[in-house]
Amino acid sequence: MMFLIIAILALTLIYGLFGIRILRPARLGRKIKILGWATLSVCYAALPMALVFRFNWPDNPMTIPLSWFAYATFGFFTLTFCAILLRDGILVIGHGIRKGLQTRIKPFYRTGVPGKAQVPDDPSRRVFLLNSTNAAILGVSGSLAGYGLAHARQVPRVLDVDVPLANLPNEFEGFRILQISDLHVSMTIRRDYVQKVVDRANGQTPDMVVFTGDLADGHVDDLRGESAPLAQLEAPFGKYFVTGNHEYYSGVAGWLHEISRCGFVPLLNEHRVIRRNHAQMVLAGITDYRASQIVPHHASDPVRALAGAPGGLPRIMLAHQPKSVFQAEPSGVDLLICGHTHGGQYIPWNYMVPLDQPYVHGLHRHGRSLIYVSRGTGYWGPPIRIGAPSEITVLRLVRART
Repeated sequence: MMFLIIAILALTLIYGLFGIRILRPARLGRKIKILGWATLSVCYAALPMALVFRFNWPDNPMTIPLSWFAYATFGFFTLTFCAILLRDGILVIGHGIRKGLQTRIKPFYRTGVPGKAQVPDDPSRRVFLLNSTNAAILGVSGSLAGYGLAHARQVPRVLDVDVPLANLPNEFEGFRILQISDLHVSMTIRRDYVQKVVDRANGQTPDMVVFTGDLADGHVDDLRGESAPLAQLEAPFGKYFVTGNHEYYSGVAGWLHEISRCGFVPLLNEHRVIRRNHAQMVLAGITDYRASQIVPHHASDPVRALAGAPGGLPRIMLAHQPKSVFQAEPSGVDLLICGHTHGGQYIPWNYMVPLDQPYVHGLHRHGRSLIYVSRGTGYWGPPIRIGAPSEITVLRLVRART
């Protein structure tokens, strides 16, 4: 209930600020202004309506177009919201500086010439400047939204990353682990997009495929057909899956059954020993960092995941959230493979994600462990990506050189 209240308040703030700072001062005719406020109200109501349709009437012909409209416009309004805050912040700082200067040189600023009063500010000039900057904000936000939409809908690029491991057996030199993460099959990510991801992934001929959570946003009965192409992924050393937070929002038991039907092995705080010729390495997987809040017996546990694993072997662990590294590193993990962050996806989230997660994207060293964080293969919410392109990652294991 608290989450719902906070979400409604945030939505009201985003759309309300647009109305107060963009629509209200605009020099438009009365009828056009009424039309503008009505349009803003429709956009404001579209997002909660899209959620109601998604959960209650997923097969309704209006659900998909409503979702596209709601999420695309929400992306535009969040970009506009950030631009307004930035502009108004600059204005407040500028006003403070001007007032400070007035205080310091008050006699000269007020009169300039003895006996001559200062010319008062022109209100019409302030309104003109406000509307001029508003026009610039709308133009920039609209352009960024269009750019972000085009990039979000592109087939994810393939990102090749060499991962040096000190204790890697020679037989695993060049072993290729293909990572998919945060696909978020939904009302705007459908079967055609998933098929393109699968085709591109299979084209890399990986040795192993790993999926680090957030497969879908919705119930498995509604999205089973949209995620079905994942069964076509091929890898000689298997396909493995760990849960993300969205699995728990969407019915984790159903999605675990479905991902198993697609040929993946779910790793729920457990491990497998991977053998290549006479060499071995350990692949472990843990449940989502906050899984226990919804399913108590799914509490994330790296120690349990590695219990009984042979010693002296490379230890690779799959997790959804990068913050799992704080528990995984002390357990002796050599490489932690994560997702969750989307690389920030777009403004303002790229500034907010580092407040919650220790790493946002890329390969990093954390104590004795390496951690790789994917920007994600799909997107969540608004179909927008700016400065954080989606990816299919191929992690190539190489022996670390001293």
